[in-house]
Amino acid sequence: MEGFESSGDWWVPGASSERVSGEVSFTPTEGVSLSLNGKLPFEGEQDEELLRMELSKDYPLLHGDLGQDGPVTVLNATITSAVSGGYSKSEEYLAQTMVVGEHLSENPSFERVDFFVDEIPAWTDASTVRPVIDRESVEEAVDFGEIEAVYAATGAEEYVADLGDLEVKLSNYSRISTGGNSTEMETVGVLRVIASDEASVNTLSECGDRALEYLSFAIGTGIYPDKVQLYTDLDQKPLDMYYTLLDYTKDRSSSGAEYLFRPTHTDFESTLQNWLNHCESASEVHQNYRLLIHRSNLSPRIRFLTTVIALEALYESKHPDETYLQEKEFDEIRSDIMEVVPDGTDIQAQMHGLLENVANDLSIKDKLVKLIESEQELIETFFDTGELASEARIQRNKVAHGSIEATPNEHYMLSKKLELVLEALLAREIGVPADHLPNALASRHQDLTDRLEINGDQAGF
Repeated sequence: MEGFESSGDWWVPGASSERVSGEVSFTPTEGVSLSLNGKLPFEGEQDEELLRMELSKDYPLLHGDLGQDGPVTVLNATITSAVSGGYSKSEEYLAQTMVVGEHLSENPSFERVDFFVDEIPAWTDASTVRPVIDRESVEEAVDFGEIEAVYAATGAEEYVADLGDLEVKLSNYSRISTGGNSTEMETVGVLRVIASDEASVNTLSECGDRALEYLSFAIGTGIYPDKVQLYTDLDQKPLDMYYTLLDYTKDRSSSGAEYLFRPTHTDFESTLQNWLNHCESASEVHQNYRLLIHRSNLSPRIRFLTTVIALEALYESKHPDETYLQEKEFDEIRSDIMEVVPDGTDIQAQMHGLLENVANDLSIKDKLVKLIESEQELIETFFDTGELASEARIQRNKVAHGSIEATPNEHYMLSKKLELVLEALLAREIGVPADHLPNALASRHQDLTDRLEINGDQAGF
């Protein structure tokens, strides 16, 4: 997503006719920054000066007129600084979302949002070749316009997921740019979220973001939109939307690894629907997996802990009420221990505190063993699952007690093993066929399999 900078006049819709000049800028990682050469009016029950001193002003909507860049709406702007001394008055605001092209009303609704994504053509097996046509060499032989038409008509099949009130559609189209004596063709991918009637920007964006995470999972690298456009009416010109992408990076070069799955051999609609459902039922799993796939700079120790947390959350989403012992039995054991501790002593208070912190929960080893049971054959393609579960328990306990015995390389190797397990389980959870996964996982985790010296004969693929 490209940055944006402009300047113009700003006001609070419906509050007053007062306008304040100022500049707006956007970067994907920092969001929307608004620098005003004055102060916006405040309407509220609390004392205005107190609110300004505590920097507690916020607005659900701010409108701006950016001249040639047109009308703009900033959503949910919060003040970050203010200057009131002498003749100098200014305010700074931050926001996560900005829409360029229209002054939106409060709680606006939209028909569609388009996310333009570079990686879609390759994932859908569409051509990403950019042929260049030399006009002088062909114009005598054939009509140049006909050649353009042939290339422009070249496209890939659309993939559609009907999600009830929303529809998600993946498609490709050819973009033409002509200059001098040549014409360049580029295959562009777009992910569309379409409302059956109308939906809020949050509803459409949330579905789109989760669909992008689905693509990130399939492709093996963090996927970000290069451009986002909103449609209030499909017959009207789209609006450009800018919103914060905390982990955004322009360096999205392909790793060369095989994709975990493609829509050509895995049903797009059912796997996407399963992914969205799993995001709802196991949100902690996906929050932590997002860190793993978007943040390559995590330290080996943090990466290990993040993967363990994701796997534990996956287990708990499947077994939400499971305990190591029956609660009654667990309470009886604690009571029996306290009975032999002398009354009125420091030891009694210490023991009570210790017992309160004892979790009636399975160890990470037990959880991993149970998680892997359903996909034992697939995961044992790569390593002994019992040994992995034991190693994870030992290192998890050491880290929890502040140990720094394990080297970064040991944490890295263990985290990559557990990450492979997590991806295998998630893939099967959403319905990716098991017979495709050994090759795909080995390709994605080639660094790990090379270190483990797993070859094709050993792995069975």
